Amino acid sequence: MSTFTRRELLRMSGISLASGLVLAACGKQAGVVDDNAITILGQSPVTTPLADAEVTDAVLLRTAASLEYNAIETYTTALDLGVFTGDLRKVAEIAKRFSADHKDHADAVNSLAVKLGAKEFRCSNTRISESYILPALKLITANDNPNQAIDIVALAHAVENLAAQTYQGVVAMLTDPMLRADAIRIGQQEARHAAILAQILNPGLKNVGPTSDTKTGKPNIAAVPTEFGSLANIQLVIGKPKPDGTRTTLLLETPSLNSLVYDFVACEA
Repeated sequence: MSTFTRRELLRMSGISLASGLVLAACGKQAGVVDDNAITILGQSPVTTPLADAEVTDAVLLRTAASLEYNAIETYTTALDLGVFTGDLRKVAEIAKRFSADHKDHADAVNSLAVKLGAKEFRCSNTRISESYILPALKLITANDNPNQAIDIVALAHAVENLAAQTYQGVVAMLTDPMLRADAIRIGQQEARHAAILAQILNPGLKNVGPTSDTKTGKPNIAAVPTEFGSLANIQLVIGKPKPDGTRTTLLLETPSLNSLVYDFVACEA
């Protein structure tokens, strides 16, 4: 191991300081324009301060509203695909009803946010869309996917669970008791949506409660999950089967600090 005496360390520091001063002087003499791209010894680059990002009740409500629009867009896409035929033809009516419910929820939550002095937020959560929904739709709508209809139902089920979990998480963070009551009522409706879609994906009375896949050991979709109020990752299995019979699994998570709709966030044009 190399060791340095105190005198050697002082000497090296002096050399570094002198070198920095020489480089700075040479740069100015050569007519080099300082664009702050390179930090000179003794100087710091110019930085732009980040906007304040306080998590308020209004921010939580605006975030919940954004999830409602994620759900609306999911159902709109599902209906536009035109895949609800045969045994799934009635799912189209369910999709229309649930989409209307989400519109009502968005109106209600935005109204609460406006009462707090915030601006309403009438668009989907960009990060949720880019991280989860758009990648899922790419797999679902692939030409070689034979399960498009049931997969879009699975996506809607995942989004409903995501919305329900979001409201559950919001309730614990809201400071106003009245807002908590409003949020949990909407969250209950999202959970009911998820329960109905679960019965479409895994029908039958025996599948209302938790069961496991006999081959993989993984839990099957159930109307009543194993743990009440779980905020764990939501698993979404979709897409063309692989050679070994498995399919792609996506993990959805409720909005975190980098996906909340803060006061300075506006809908993208």
